[in-house]
Amino acid sequence: GGVESLIVHPASMPPYKPLTREERERMGVWDNLIRFSVGIEDVEDLIEDLEESLKNT
Repeated sequence: GGVESLIVHPASMPPYKPLTREERERMGVWDNLIRFSVGIEDVEDLIEDLEESLKNT
């Protein structure tokens, strides 16, 4: 474990990646699910980083 913030796409990571879409969805892991784990960074910094990332997609 760490104290940094992390954004992951669970459906593309072990242990979910080898499963079928139907198996993942039964577990609540949808293909469009994004997990955002917040660390100890300043909230305003995180919001700015997210806004910048979304603007560039």
